[in-house]
Amino acid sequence: MKYIILIALASLAAQPACEAITARDDPAAAAAYNQMAVDAYKNGSYKAAISYLEQALKLNKGNKTIENNLASAYASQSEVEYEMRNLAKAGQYAQNALGYDGNNTTALFVLAEVKYNSQKLEEAKALWQKILDIQPDFKYAEDIRKRIGRAETENKVEKEYRASGMDQFDIRYAKEGARTSYNVRYYLQEAYRILGQEFGLRPQYKITVILYDNEDFEAVRDWRKGASGVYDGKIRLPFVGSKLSPEDLRGVVWHEYTHLLVNDISLGKAPSWLHEGLAYYEGYKYAKKDMTILKNAVRNDLLLSFSELDTVLDSANDEIQYHLAAQESYSLAKYLMKRYNKYTIKEVLKLLSTGMAFEDAAKKKFYISTKELEKRWLKELRAGDLY
Repeated sequence: MKYIILIALASLAAQPACEAITARDDPAAAAAYNQMAVDAYKNGSYKAAISYLEQALKLNKGNKTIENNLASAYASQSEVEYEMRNLAKAGQYAQNALGYDGNNTTALFVLAEVKYNSQKLEEAKALWQKILDIQPDFKYAEDIRKRIGRAETENKVEKEYRASGMDQFDIRYAKEGARTSYNVRYYLQEAYRILGQEFGLRPQYKITVILYDNEDFEAVRDWRKGASGVYDGKIRLPFVGSKLSPEDLRGVVWHEYTHLLVNDISLGKAPSWLHEGLAYYEGYKYAKKDMTILKNAVRNDLLLSFSELDTVLDSANDEIQYHLAAQESYSLAKYLMKRYNKYTIKEVLKLLSTGMAFEDAAKKKFYISTKELEKRWLKELRAGDLY
């Protein structure tokens, strides 16, 4: 599953810098710095804008125009840091913005997301609610209401969960899950080390991992039926009381942790088939796999086309169709790993993070079109080489 988030952008107020200024120090120089900041902001150079505005404020303390502009620059940089998954920096920039403008909706939203991902659910709810109080018709108001509802449900389910943090992981678990949490911690550290080296990424933020029993897992959200784990910015695992073997548990952990890496490298812009394909590829190194649905589809010429995979993965209500799309995605990822290598695939993910379409990224790094990629993949799949 993919974790994709929308954040509202605040505009930098390009008001005249000398408006309502009380002459202090050097207002003229402050106005010049403010204008340089406005120009830098328009070019997307938010850190430069912050530097200019901080200098402007030193030269003209208390100037509300400069303070509002500085709040906007801080807020926009907080958004950049959040999208880059630099959560600590994102939170700090958002706090800085709110220090100058407590009603900056971008900063409030980013800080709420940081709090939510850090399992500070009540604080996140309060920040989201403040956005709605300030701006009831906020562009993403409906999404925020859903987030508040989800946080309330999660808090109700998870409020008695115990915490066990180590290194990069904040593990929360139902009271019966202490033993399971110990094993999961080992698998997470293993994935962090090994997959981090292979994908060239070891996240520096605290990763929240929640271990549920099956009843709590289903109560938190209406997940896809039969889901053995979910990544939605947090790794959620219905492992407490499960009858999965240690190797299956390990495989699910690797699967969900791969989703995290793919999300962070591509900044949430990887297509669903690549997300699922790579996650299954890594998870199946340990978990048992059953390719019956895929084999039957190959035998009876019922394969989904490459262009159908994302649609089915994102919206299929039919379990057979979903699993067919997932197994095809796995076989496609396996083909890519055989034909190219993990470094090249990582480079494709980086290109996707810039907003480049997969078709263009494939041409740039695989030197073929998606049509040719599909043709070569299907040839090997039908030959029985990709199960």
